[in-house]
Amino acid sequence: MSKHNVVIDVSTERKVFIGIGLLTLLILVGGVWLMSASGKKQQEKLSKPLMGEEITSQGEPHVKRGESHPSYNSNPPTSGWHWGDGTAGPGIKDQPVPDELVLHSMEHGAAVIWYKSDMSKEDVEKITKAFNDASGKKIMVPRQNLDTPIALTSWGRLLKLQSIDEGKIKEFISTNEDRGPEKAAI
Repeated sequence: MSKHNVVIDVSTERKVFIGIGLLTLLILVGGVWLMSASGKKQQEKLSKPLMGEEITSQGEPHVKRGESHPSYNSNPPTSGWHWGDGTAGPGIKDQPVPDELVLHSMEHGAAVIWYKSDMSKEDVEKITKAFNDASGKKIMVPRQNLDTPIALTSWGRLLKLQSIDEGKIKEFISTNEDRGPEKAAI
């Protein structure tokens, strides 16, 4: 009985095609896995109830700059009249920003930290740390006529704080951000 050695000769070209095919398959599987993980995280977020008191909606009406409108039903406002030609933009503001700009950002999903404009520098630094430690669509802004030291708002929601609670600030931002009526830049 003779033994035969079988030699498989796979050309270099074929090896390259097989390698490309395997790499493509790996990229597709990885992409699907990443998308499902991201989708699961988003689903978990959306299953959490929004934080803060629900404030009766005043709608989403756009007004022109300088145009008068009725008063808001909360301080700071959580819905209502806002300018259609601009937003407050993300980040930390060192001067008050018109409500009409902040509201437009909130309509786009911003979570906002308002603090009394006469708050001590040390307290503002504590709030800034909590703000920076949180991720998402967020704005931090001083407010002159705030009736509480700190207020957290998102579209239709208001949480007033009598003292700085970094954990609550971060949780509010992560829970309430990007849940406004429109998905757009803030």
